[in-house]
Amino acid sequence: MNAQPGWYDAGVPGVQRWWDGAQWTAHERGAESVRAAAQPTPQTRSTAAMGWFPVAGTSDVRWWDGAGWTPYRLRDGRPRPDAFAIEPGGNGLVLGLVFIVLGITQFITSQFLDGQPFFAFTPFLFLVAGALWLIGGFRTRQLTAHPAPSTAPVFDASTRPLPGEAEGTGAGWFAVSGVTRRWWTGARWSPYIHQRIGVRPTQYGERAYRIALSVGWVFAGLGALGTVLGFVMIYALGRWVGVAIAVPGLIGLLIGGLVVVLTYIRRYTMILPSQAPPLD
Repeated sequence: MNAQPGWYDAGVPGVQRWWDGAQWTAHERGAESVRAAAQPTPQTRSTAAMGWFPVAGTSDVRWWDGAGWTPYRLRDGRPRPDAFAIEPGGNGLVLGLVFIVLGITQFITSQFLDGQPFFAFTPFLFLVAGALWLIGGFRTRQLTAHPAPSTAPVFDASTRPLPGEAEGTGAGWFAVSGVTRRWWTGARWSPYIHQRIGVRPTQYGERAYRIALSVGWVFAGLGALGTVLGFVMIYALGRWVGVAIAVPGLIGLLIGGLVVVLTYIRRYTMILPSQAPPLD
């Protein structure tokens, strides 16, 4: 089913369910009289379809995925993600606490290694990572406090073609990487992908792809250099001096390698495919 995102009959009289372009979601509307009888205070449900909308009380124009606000907004005429944005926000909070606990645990452990202060380097990295995860988690969760859009959507050339726009035959969602789908207008790929968390813009993706690969290779290169230099110094100058250089080197090599691999795996979610989808 390649129907455009919208509200459709859910098989229950008076109830409609939101179709996000690829699958049914848990969001429903209608049957207000039934809900009013079950709830003391009626709740207003937004019927706004996905699109770019002004956020009430702010100067932001953000991507509304049909069910909630996302950490993507129009900045300097281009759709971009918020800094440190993490989705879902709850994952950032959980991972932040995990990294902070690991950092504190390793710092306490390092105190037993008398005379080797460099072992505090690893817990410091854990604490920084935990703080970043928490910031991203709180920031993303903060967006849910904003009311649903109640104004007309903003149509900007930099945001199009939007998912649901057809420019030829065969328009629809097509798999590009694992469970990730991208909208095909019938003539070109749209800069929007559909994942489990919903539909998200990727106009920033190509630049982010190049930056992530560059950062990953730099970390991996410096890490490899530090690792080799550390092992050489273990034999030349002493065990602890070499370990002090080799340990950060191994960490940098591991982080850089993971960044490169994960970035390459996610390349089709970040950049537009070079070929049209196979149409039956």
